[in-house]
Amino acid sequence: MTARNEIADYLDVDLLARLPNLEFRAGFLVDGFLSGMHASPFRGSNVEFREHRKYHPGDNLSDIDWKAYARTDRLHIRLHEDDTNLNAYLLLDRSASMNFQGPQASMNKWDYARSVTAALLLFLNRQKDASALTLVGKNADFSEPPATTDLHFRHQLERLAVEADSKECNWDSALAKLAKEIRPRSIVILISDFYTVPASLIRPFDNLRNKGCELLLFHIIDPAETDFSGTEPLLLEDNESGERLSLTPELIRDHFREQVREHAAALTELVRSRAGDYVPLKTDRVPLDLFGAYLNLRAKRRKHG
Repeated sequence: MTARNEIADYLDVDLLARLPNLEFRAGFLVDGFLSGMHASPFRGSNVEFREHRKYHPGDNLSDIDWKAYARTDRLHIRLHEDDTNLNAYLLLDRSASMNFQGPQASMNKWDYARSVTAALLLFLNRQKDASALTLVGKNADFSEPPATTDLHFRHQLERLAVEADSKECNWDSALAKLAKEIRPRSIVILISDFYTVPASLIRPFDNLRNKGCELLLFHIIDPAETDFSGTEPLLLEDNESGERLSLTPELIRDHFREQVREHAAALTELVRSRAGDYVPLKTDRVPLDLFGAYLNLRAKRRKHG
């Protein structure tokens, strides 16, 4: 068992659910992951200087180039090799299906996904990787570009204080819009329960890959959505359409589980055939795998960048 798995076993998802806000949850997850790391992934002191940019409120004062200030009377930040390579775009599904919570889960998929997103934003902020968050429902807004400042991080956390109340998650429209706005050679992170036909993502993913972008899918799954246990008849209601369906689990359990496996396999093949990664995250487990998946993709991006 790896160190990170041991940490994940030690951390309690019930405790994660009881933490008072997203910032505490983010810190809980990031610090838990770092406790299992043998070496820090953060930038060291021996990085190559690349260029300047204007100072923004919230930037680290230690990065200010005071010699440049003496010459120009303007504040500039010294950017380094690893500060200029990476931009991460996080797209979070806010459709109503994300409100589902089965009997084994301590939190619904939306709260879990928001915690995952907040933790990623904190992790990116600490690494000085620029990030931009977009909530995807019927529409998606990409007007805010990626940034690294603490002020930007705080603003993105505030944007997570909403409900999952959209009747749909229009990935096709959102990803088409993103492909027009995105900075080339970025990392694109999708966080969703992926109630969508995988084939519908082929063209949008290819458009992003044509711009040199890396893809990372975090599939938020409630255990009840894969196990489908129980013997009593059920009345299911679609959180988005309101449609209801009566069924007996025993009669369809095997077929249902096979459909779930095929759906996950199709998503996996879709993204990995485009040099990305697919990571299932079950809501009854502390999701430390998300950081390792990002770091692996980040390392690949820097190697081939």
